[in-house]
Amino acid sequence: MRNIILIILISLNYINSYGQNEIKTFEPSSQYSPDLSIKTKNEIDRQTELLVKDSLTKKEKIELDALVHKYGEVVESVWDVVDGGCSWYCGGGNYKVSASSELKTQKKNKYIAKSANDLSYKTAWVEGKEDSGIGEFIEFSFQNKSPRITSIIISNGYMKSDNTWKNNNRVKLLKLYVNGEIFGILKLTDTKTDQTFKLGTFGHNKDESDLVLKFEILEIYKGEKYDDTAITEIYFDGIDVH
Repeated sequence: MRNIILIILISLNYINSYGQNEIKTFEPSSQYSPDLSIKTKNEIDRQTELLVKDSLTKKEKIELDALVHKYGEVVESVWDVVDGGCSWYCGGGNYKVSASSELKTQKKNKYIAKSANDLSYKTAWVEGKEDSGIGEFIEFSFQNKSPRITSIIISNGYMKSDNTWKNNNRVKLLKLYVNGEIFGILKLTDTKTDQTFKLGTFGHNKDESDLVLKFEILEIYKGEKYDDTAITEIYFDGIDVH
């Protein structure tokens, strides 16, 4: 009887230990599909043109009012991930970004780590390994005094155009490390969207060290033409700014 009880206790301890060591998987709490069409680009460019003119005709005033009503006054470019108005980035943001590898520049297109950190839908970080980039990573460092993070937003794939998005690999699973420790796995959908993950609050480490967030590629959605994995942007939102 004692042996049976002992076996049961050992089994329960094993199950509990296994459960505690299991890496959690997180799905996006929301998704946003930016409008990067030529029509929208031309309209925003036209709005910007009208806003800087010294004087407008009656027809131009009517045109500008319609565009501002549609897009808002702070939009400056269709490629802007964050509008020109005040945001968390007024006081927050990382001071360094690095990657394990980067695809070489091609026809003036740069695929460096900073391309996933420039708040632009026009550029992307693309890993530089010969294969699909499993195990490659991008890392962001924040000063301890930087405003804390409550949302991680990932613009999945190379979103500059429908062709660049389809032709290149997109991320399916990212392993997130917080200050060197595995936090969990982010499961992204295969959609040309900004995918928001709300995982708690990060920053203001008790030992006053930098906050370091590392994103490692675990699994991908295959592109139609190239075996290169791209991330357009990883950006953040949070508190302690307003």
